[in-house]
Amino acid sequence: MTETVPPKAHPPAATLRGSSTGYAAIPGTRFEMRENGLLAASRGAYTARHFRVIEGGAVEQDMHWHDAEFQYVHVLKGEIEFELQDNEIKTLGAGDAIWLPRASLHRVTRVSADLEFLEIFSPAEVATVPARE
Repeated sequence: MTETVPPKAHPPAATLRGSSTGYAAIPGTRFEMRENGLLAASRGAYTARHFRVIEGGAVEQDMHWHDAEFQYVHVLKGEIEFELQDNEIKTLGAGDAIWLPRASLHRVTRVSADLEFLEIFSPAEVATVPARE
């Protein structure tokens, strides 16, 4: 029997803890957010952010896209409604997820008062680019 040795993990595996400062409100939005430590553990390769809603209801947000290789949203609690390019509406509930490939136009149009979701980006630092009219 041949033994195989996995390649050395780089960076090494890490146990992640939520931000010690707690949640921070995001100015101009209905959300507050905290980063869970993946940013530091992955040396900026990824970020995982836990969002909560401060106030539910309709959301006024322009269509935009993110200059990221990877964007994933996983709903933990409540509901969120996205409008995608070509006016396609996607409503996600607890346990649902959406993967948005690079340059996917989207916007959030509605959130429930109890919404919580996890959003993962790679790389961690990404630009939000408004859609052209």
